[in-house]
Amino acid sequence: MPATAEAPDASTDASTEVALAVRNLMPGLRQHAGVAMTLMGAALGAGLLVGFWSLLSGTDGDERWKFGIFALFLAVLSVGWAYNSMIRKQEALVMPVLAAAVGLSYAKDASGFLRALPNRLLPKRIKSAEDLVQGSLGAHRIEMAEVKVETGGKNSRTLFAGLIARFPNRVAMPAFFIAREDKTRPGMFFGGELSTDGLYHLRSVIGGGGASYGIWTSWTARDEPAALAPVIEKVTRIEDLIGRGTQLYAATCDGTEMHVALTHSRNLFRIGGLFPDEAAVFTDVRAAMLDLTVPLTLAKALIEVEEIAGAKS
Repeated sequence: MPATAEAPDASTDASTEVALAVRNLMPGLRQHAGVAMTLMGAALGAGLLVGFWSLLSGTDGDERWKFGIFALFLAVLSVGWAYNSMIRKQEALVMPVLAAAVGLSYAKDASGFLRALPNRLLPKRIKSAEDLVQGSLGAHRIEMAEVKVETGGKNSRTLFAGLIARFPNRVAMPAFFIAREDKTRPGMFFGGELSTDGLYHLRSVIGGGGASYGIWTSWTARDEPAALAPVIEKVTRIEDLIGRGTQLYAATCDGTEMHVALTHSRNLFRIGGLFPDEAAVFTDVRAAMLDLTVPLTLAKALIEVEEIAGAKS
């Protein structure tokens, strides 16, 4: 175990404090790993034991094989559960320290955030959320969480996996709904993944990533507000600021708060493992500290959107 692993950006006092705090958490990370390895070993051992017992029993041949395969299947599921539970506990141990270092708070559970999201923002399927990050940039609040939407069932597929940001506005904003047009276009037998029922399609724009986005509003009988065009321009190119595998999926504003959904190519804030030595953990910590710049970058971008709307109103 390399006791002299390089800490994240250890040239600053703040990062040195983070490094010391993470080193103090190493016993806890190893304890979670040890418990997980014990559970995983017990599950595999029990699965193999039951499997061999079923093959050697005197029951019908087909039934023996079915029972043995089922026992191994349950063992594999148990191993996966033990591993994922360990990762969640390790992340819940370290991430609050990292978030506090950049003025944010962190919670593994984001179910409350998920329940408060606008219905129109995501497909109406099975949703889950984790990694809630909250904080302020000046007088502005920002909340962000990782969200996944799946169809469910035997052949479940992922409809959305990425980041959702909630940004309460401090000035009046024009109300709008933006979504990728391929997600709102009805299919042969079903409607689109995102509903635009009751809204007026104002126009379409090409976003920073080259995707086509539809702009919807709840009004039809008056001219487009002067603030809307520059706001739309900024929001549909917000992924240019975030980068790192993100793309705008949808955004909505009711005039008082804005929600932005960004697809993301990977899970953020991944920390820990079965063999958490300092070198591996500090590699994860550096990546997580970089991930924590995402809500701050989003907040800065949305503040600019708000300032544009205020100037044009």
